[in-house]
Amino acid sequence: MDISHFFVKKKEPVLVRCTECNYEFDLSSREVRLLERQNALDSVCPVKEPCHMCHIGFMIPVNYTDKTGKQYLFCEIKPKIKNLDPDTVMERIFDHPDTEDVLFFGPGE
Repeated sequence: MDISHFFVKKKEPVLVRCTECNYEFDLSSREVRLLERQNALDSVCPVKEPCHMCHIGFMIPVNYTDKTGKQYLFCEIKPKIKNLDPDTVMERIFDHPDTEDVLFFGPGE
């Protein structure tokens, strides 16, 4: 019988915060690994995803240390990340690459 799994500490969830609306939530270690693999070429922060609340900012870690020992702090990363332009926001919201197909009707139509 293997009892070693009782002595292994589980990794703490990583707190992430939006650069625009300051919405916060925790990412599990599995989700962090997936984001690191997805954003491996990102030089600023590999643990980054678009905010699902405001659709403008990015969810970045508040305080995170990767397996190589590099530390990522929210206050250091936020100035380096640029928020999106309005066209990209529309693409995120509607999941459609062409914003010309979105129809807006005025009050008289």
